[in-house]
Amino acid sequence: MGKWKGEVPFLWRLHAHDEEGACSVAMVVPGSSDSRPFDLTIETGIQRLIADSESSGSDGSDEGEELLEWNQNDVDLFLRLIQQRQLGRGAGASDILRLDLTDPEVIEIVHIVAAASFGFPYLPEGALRESVGEFPRYEAEVGGLASLNTVSGFVSCVVVEVAEEEVACVLLDDLPVEGASGDASLCRNDLVVVGRTDVLHPEFALPGERPESALLH
Repeated sequence: MGKWKGEVPFLWRLHAHDEEGACSVAMVVPGSSDSRPFDLTIETGIQRLIADSESSGSDGSDEGEELLEWNQNDVDLFLRLIQQRQLGRGAGASDILRLDLTDPEVIEIVHIVAAASFGFPYLPEGALRESVGEFPRYEAEVGGLASLNTVSGFVSCVVVEVAEEEVACVLLDDLPVEGASGDASLCRNDLVVVGRTDVLHPEFALPGERPESALLH
């Protein structure tokens, strides 16, 4: 269990995965002594095609490995997701962040933040169904849950960035896509970018659930 007040003391470790430049991404927690540089490593399964060697906080001390400080977007998203998890459990807000980094829910949040920061956004053509005019507009917020209306049904996602016309989401469900520009599929924790009108209320993706305001036109 850790307690932090102020900055979150996490690093990303990018490790060369193959000769084509792919890097695996892990979160590392700095230790308290030179002889034990890291107390904990969480492998995320996320791969980055090219390491960003110009990022602040990089450290090329180990061949084929790079350390990056979490940027402000990483920290903000992580704290939003942790706060929502705590509020969902009925816990009140606190100035001190308490985390169990072995908790599967916290590890899943680390995966989401890694996907948002390093994932390559990809959405096969034809993966989404038309939603404009059929479902009520949903105002997406960073860190919030949402649904996507796909050819395989509604899938859950977490909103990680909102722009004027587009929204970046990390999938919480696998998304098999057949016959859309060739057979393709997306997996849990993949990053996708969709139009703002494609983002729907999160309850659409819950089995047997539909928001009361979601009347078809």
